[in-house]
Amino acid sequence: MNARALIVPVLLLLVADSVGCKDEPTVNTPGEFGDPCIPGENDDTPDGCVAGMECYVGYCEEKCTEDIDCQAVEGWNHVCVAGLCHISCDGDTGCPETLGASLVCGVIGTSRWCEAKDDEL
Repeated sequence: MNARALIVPVLLLLVADSVGCKDEPTVNTPGEFGDPCIPGENDDTPDGCVAGMECYVGYCEEKCTEDIDCQAVEGWNHVCVAGLCHISCDGDTGCPETLGASLVCGVIGTSRWCEAKDDEL
């Protein structure tokens, strides 16, 4: 068999492979509202939250002075308590499923608030 006859298909295969789709590596960036985070991480760090947010029970939550500072989460009570927005659990102990973090209902003090599932990250 002619050597050229082998080289051309091999070169075509190499070119086709290099043009194909490549998986982009996941970039770990600071979280926005509702994104998972690691409590205690600094603002604007990969496992923390963007400035103006705080990593609260495993997800990024907004800092506030009154309820109007908390962005709406359709169908959920999102209120300002002690300088931080909180999402109340519903009557069936449910939490929103539309945010970046998976939330479950937890008890904090005597209130029921949504928090990130354990070991979210």
